[in-house]
Amino acid sequence: MAKRVFTEAERAEYKEKMLAAGFDLLKKYGMTHMSVAKITEAAGIGVSTFYNFFPSKEAYVYAVLQYRRKIIPELIKKALNGKEKAGPEETRTYLKFMVDEKYSVFPSLSPEDEKRLLDMLPEQAGPDLQRETEIGTMFFQQMEGVRPDMNFALVTNLIKLYVLGAERREMFHDVAYEETMERMRDLILYEIFGKTKNKQTKRG
Repeated sequence: MAKRVFTEAERAEYKEKMLAAGFDLLKKYGMTHMSVAKITEAAGIGVSTFYNFFPSKEAYVYAVLQYRRKIIPELIKKALNGKEKAGPEETRTYLKFMVDEKYSVFPSLSPEDEKRLLDMLPEQAGPDLQRETEIGTMFFQQMEGVRPDMNFALVTNLIKLYVLGAERREMFHDVAYEETMERMRDLILYEIFGKTKNKQTKRG
């Protein structure tokens, strides 16, 4: 059977459909059980056609992660809630969005999934301070009162630990999970803004 040839418009249309479906597929099945058949069904194409667009399922998942980054400005705007610049509380709201399964793909990925992505796509999925700096710059440009000595790499690492906490929630004592995540947010906010006070959390 001859390999199907797509026009540029068809390629763009089918790829957009597959990437748009990726978030819901990851939430429903996780990376391990999200089959190529489920991906292509969402786009209305055959399984064999998948490899016209992506060399592997891992490459597809990585592309979905990049695709979901397009909603970052939308989430920042939502967190700002009408304000021009974000302070500690608006940033706290955005951090909550980062691990909210309604918005974020990260709770649907396990550390094993991330390791698999890193093993299969070391150049794309590995730590990239330049890429993270570009995303962080967009984020920090929306803030006011950022401490002048903020260590960007440290803040990025803390946010990664925070996201890993959401991915491995089953490892935590559930009764203290929310408080643990709130303390992590406190620490991240301190490193961004300096000393802050979280009025929403009761301290014993």
